[in-house]
Amino acid sequence: MRTFFRFLCLLLCIVLMMPASLASSSMYESTRDPDPIPVLSENEIPPTPEGIEHYMLICCDRWDAKLENLGHTDGLILVTVDTYARRVMLTSFIRDMLVLRPDGDFGRINNICGKYGSGKNGIETLVGVINSHFGLRIDKYIVVDFGQVERIVDAVGGVDITITDKEANYLKNYRISASSTEPAINKGGTYHFSGHAAVIYMRIRKVQTISGATQDVGRTERARTVLTTIGDSLKDVTYEQAVNIMQAVLENTVLTNMTAADMTKALTIALDLKGTPIESIRMPIDGTYELMPVAGMATQQIDYIENRKALDDFLFGSFVVME
Repeated sequence: MRTFFRFLCLLLCIVLMMPASLASSSMYESTRDPDPIPVLSENEIPPTPEGIEHYMLICCDRWDAKLENLGHTDGLILVTVDTYARRVMLTSFIRDMLVLRPDGDFGRINNICGKYGSGKNGIETLVGVINSHFGLRIDKYIVVDFGQVERIVDAVGGVDITITDKEANYLKNYRISASSTEPAINKGGTYHFSGHAAVIYMRIRKVQTISGATQDVGRTERARTVLTTIGDSLKDVTYEQAVNIMQAVLENTVLTNMTAADMTKALTIALDLKGTPIESIRMPIDGTYELMPVAGMATQQIDYIENRKALDDFLFGSFVVME
């Protein structure tokens, strides 16, 4: 049981580690029209291989998202488990990806819910767009917001993070509560971060990390720091702590279509795959996208044929010898 809770909490936090954007925010005027996007129809999408399960994790760019107003869905992470090859895979999708909407117009993938309505209809339209662009059959999803990730981190007891002087200055200028870290942040050093402070830390983009990374690379590095520490802290979680974490997860979901049977199956899979290294890929892969401003928005035009092939190889390229 405790492995499942560790696994689930890490996945909910991983939503924050995806790159926010690959575009320059100052270049919004296009000199040409976008290229046609070769989406797949329902009949053209191959069936999901036996033994593989997809779970779409979606994070809204809000601290207190409501079903009727989810805002932008900036965090898009697909969790794929292969029970035959014993693999756990994460696929992140950039928020400014140019997609073909169901109405035939171009748009940014993180704006789908704003166009087609929040709540179940908007989320299922978003999942359908991902399926048609990448040749997948995702049907299970979980939607969270920043505030819910904050409370889940609090449920695991917070996280110890070592920060630089510049990071300390940023966090102080952001005016996080002095009580959100122990001790209160003064300069570079190691502090115990509450959930709120940890989310703010993971969202830093303009300040270098300890390794010197900035922007989206730095954000990814910070998220990995948080995830690693959370994972270490949960290695010896007690049953009572696991119950508290479970309650926090159940109470901090904006929307999901997973049934009790789905949750039970996920629990069984997580227990069976304990200790399995997590593999990851980003969509789009390097060298397959370019800036394409559309309607005053910075978007990325993607080579979907190349990325569908890369994702298919990543997710389904395993082989298993069976007796």
